[in-house]
Parts: sequence; C-alpha cells; structure tokens
Amino acid sequence: MARFNPKSFAQPDLLKKVQVRNLLELLIPYQPFFEEKGFSFPSDGVEEINYLKLAGILAQPDENMESSLVEALHVIGNIGTDENFDELLDIARRNTVDTGDGEATAKDLTTRIWLAVPEALVRMERAELFHRRKKFESFRAKNPKEVAPAESLPRDFTELEQDLDGWFESRKRGVGCKVIRKDSPGEVRFLIQHGQPCKREPSRKGAQSTCTFFRPEKTDVVIYDLVNNEFRINTSTLGELRLYVQKFGKHLFGDEEKFVYTAKYTLDPLREQGPAALCCRDVPGIEWVRLQEIEYSWPNAFNLAEKYSADDVFQSLAALNRSIDLKAEIPQAVFSVKLEGEKKPRSVSIRPRNTAAYGRGEKAVIIETWLRARGFILIGMAARA
Repeated sequence: MARFNPKSFAQPDLLKKVQVRNLLELLIPYQPFFEEKGFSFPSDGVEEINYLKLAGILAQPDENMESSLVEALHVIGNIGTDENFDELLDIARRNTVDTGDGEATAKDLTTRIWLAVPEALVRMERAELFHRRKKFESFRAKNPKEVAPAESLPRDFTELEQDLDGWFESRKRGVGCKVIRKDSPGEVRFLIQHGQPCKREPSRKGAQSTCTFFRPEKTDVVIYDLVNNEFRINTSTLGELRLYVQKFGKHLFGDEEKFVYTAKYTLDPLREQGPAALCCRDVPGIEWVRLQEIEYSWPNAFNLAEKYSADDVFQSLAALNRSIDLKAEIPQAVFSVKLEGEKKPRSVSIRPRNTAAYGRGEKAVIIETWLRARGFILIGMAARA
C-alpha cells in the first residue's frame, strides 16, 4: 500500500482544484465507503459537493479505505503539480486521454490519466524517485575506452529480471522483479523494483488488535553514465550492490566484470589547495561553493575522529588563525553549492573512495563538472592507484 499523505486531499481548497466530474468519477467506485462515513454523493448536477465533509474523511484514512483508492490519491497528490503540467499533458496526448476543456488543472489532468492509464502515472512517479536519490556508489569501466552507446543497450530485460529474481528469491525477497529503463541526456537510468524480506507488524482492525503480514517493495537505481563510462548505484545493501554490478554488466554488456571498484573521489585538494579548491569561476552555472563540514581521522591514534561544521569552515578556521590539518586523514567533507537560478544551495557530500551524495537530475552535471575541475574526481592512473 502506498504511503498516503492526507495533506494532499484533506483540504477543501485542494479538492476544489479538481473538476467535479473528475472528482466524482474517481470516488464513485468507493461510494459505499464514503456513505458509511456520512458523505452523500450529489444526486444531480445542481447539488454541490460537501467538500468540508469529504476532506474530513480523507484526513483520517482507516483500514476500511480500499488500497486502490489510497494508491490513486497518493499518486495524484504527488504528481498533480503545476511543475508537471506539460509532462502530464504529453502523457495524456500519447495515451489519447480525454483532457476535457481548456480549463483543466494539473490535478484534473492527473485524475483523467489515472482513470484511463494509471500505469503511466506510476511510471512517472517512479522516474521522479530518481531525483530524490542522493547517495550513489560509483564503479568505473575496466577498459575506459570501451563505451557502449545508449542505442546498443537492450530494452528487453526478461533474462536480466530472471537472473535478479533468482538472487532475490534465494535471499527471501520473493519474485517478480521489474527493471524499467529511462534515457536521459548523457546517461541511461534503470529502476529496479523488487520485494524485501517479509514483515509482520502489529495493527488495528477497528477496536481489535491484530497483525498484518506483508512483503514491502523497494526501488533501487542503477545509472550508466555514457560520458564517463561508469555505473552509479543507489541501493541499501552490499549484496545488492555487487549483484547489480555483475548482472547488469553481464546482460547489458556481456561481461560481469566490465565495471570494477576503483577510487573515484579524493579530498586531497582541500589539504593541498585550501580555499582555492572551492574556486568555481570557470564552471558556468555555479555562483559559489563553501566548505560546510569536514571530518578528520587519525587511525594510528586509537581511531580518533573529529568533525568541524560551520557556515563556511575555511572562514571559521581563518578567524581562529588555523588551517586544514595536514597530518589527518579526511574521510568525508560536505560542500554547500549555490547554483544559478536556485534559491537554496545544494548539499554535496563526498566520502572517498567511491561515495557521493547530492541531488541528481540535469543540473547534477554542473556539480560533476566542478568536482572534476577542482580535482575531487580522480582521472586516469590516479583513479587506478
């Protein structure tokens, strides 16, 4: 069952953003549930909807609410935004969905699409999941010169899914793995939907205490970076990380060992260049970069570790007549990067050798360019050291 956010539909003003005919068409299949809660559907085209009553019911979902309704409200609430209007319109036209008159809102479009082709919205929501993922592990091609163009990669993942399913089933994660491909400029993204170990949770059925047994679903992300010829993977376990490197290498490129674990990131420029390592004048799209957090470690001193946080670490150290500790190792640093056209700076976390955490999407290329320009990304022989 989806994680339903009641705020999406629990306010009368938000409900009014959906045309009456669209709202009723969405809710009428669940008429018994709403009538049991005291909500009456309009009997003709004149009677108005009691938005206040309807919002109150949606604000307090219970176990009697159909899971399909929860899923519908969850997806429509998340996807039906003004920012997504053009993409929603394209989806509607591709699927010959009746969008009504020229007064349709984003919520209207989303509702019409859900009623006709709900799977199209589910795919869109899964794709947006990518932008919310930040932490990725990087694996570089064993032979950097062997770059596979996007058009050469398969679109039928039946054998890959079967191979992954074998691993998931052997690890008590069930079967039914699904791989979804989405092409973007400079990279190909793959979403892997699969089950997790079953859970048994205490729950309530009205006044009765009971237990709910279910298998959660999880979506992992694998990115093939065409520009830098590397894999970037977002998952939660080491076993799944190894699985994707091997099986995607095998089924997409014919080589389980095409991508290998070699160092990609270093924080040595902070020690070697100091504040100059944050220069960004030569990278279009960035207004400024500041060091917000740095972690020191001394493995030979009983694993002593220290962490410094500030709005600007270099400025703070200068105020104390101090500088970066040249003797300590730097296992992690966090930068604040202000991109042009964005109100808030982005947080960029680097943990050598292979882990970076920052928002993805088209503008992430700007951050990657800056990391390379300043030497935080190892190139050539340095990466294989």
